[in-house]
Amino acid sequence: MSCALNTEGIHLLDHIAPLASLHNFPLIVTEVENATLAAKYYPEVSLRYIPDLEFRLKELADEFDTLIECKYWAPHLKQLFRICFNKEMRLIFCPHGQSDKGYKAPLLAPYALQDVVLLYGNLLKEMLKELNVWDSLQAHATIGNYRLHYFERHKERLRAIVTQEIFSKLNPKNKTLLYAPTWKDADQSTTFFANARKVIDELPKSWNLILKIHPLLEKRDPALFYRLSMDQSKENFILVNEFPLVYPILEKIDAYLGDYSSIGYDVLAFQKPMFFFQTPHLPPARLHSCGTLITEKENIFKKIEKSEHFKDTQSLLYTHSFVDYDPNWQEKIVDGRRI
Repeated sequence: MSCALNTEGIHLLDHIAPLASLHNFPLIVTEVENATLAAKYYPEVSLRYIPDLEFRLKELADEFDTLIECKYWAPHLKQLFRICFNKEMRLIFCPHGQSDKGYKAPLLAPYALQDVVLLYGNLLKEMLKELNVWDSLQAHATIGNYRLHYFERHKERLRAIVTQEIFSKLNPKNKTLLYAPTWKDADQSTTFFANARKVIDELPKSWNLILKIHPLLEKRDPALFYRLSMDQSKENFILVNEFPLVYPILEKIDAYLGDYSSIGYDVLAFQKPMFFFQTPHLPPARLHSCGTLITEKENIFKKIEKSEHFKDTQSLLYTHSFVDYDPNWQEKIVDGRRI
């Protein structure tokens, strides 16, 4: 029997909860915030709140054969289950989004230490090969874009949620831009601190702006976060945090503005006009070929209204990044150090 876990942060919830839902896995969470959000936004999931999970590993060993999480597994845990509980536990790592990160800091190196890794499609395989990690994988399976499949299965309920909580608070006559910057990770790839103020200041009355905050950004600069959260005097601007859902937002927006966030790859499924702030110290991202780069001297919304759409490029990159969801991925795990 398999079990999904979320033991770190709400930013992983929209990756692990849909997986648990599609496969009827119970979902164990260790933080009260995740328990609250999971119960609200993924009500069909069998939820267990266990804050002292580290002291109850024997219970996991007794009930489950496979544990799945969107956080790297510590290498010693496999041995711990074997020695302490005489259990050959399978530990599966599920990525939390496709992105172009990992070429400056070794963010993908721990893939080589995982018991099993799940892949979205050919792009992640290509990146692991480029980073000399692929040949060291212990086991893997291709799951495809399961989050898109989850959205399509629960579309009506999810549409109603984003309409009520987000779009009902914006001008329905306006076009809507989503700005979803990544967090301040090891690659230092976020554009939030340099550009969030500019995006808000240049917002014209003819556009709505949704600023979807990465949950970890608040921890990196709480002062700036709270200044922005208080500055919502514009009726066409809303700051969204503690809201894990992504796909139902992407379906309703008119344009996307990002940087190196994995949300940009999610946007490809909807073929919306895409715009990017680039971080100077990082190499160009594959995703940036699917939209228009905006420099700090350019007016954001004037550039958006004049730029072209890159639908053909978006379509090609999407099919390279994601295969269709495979519900039988567990039966297709490739064991051993094989290409």
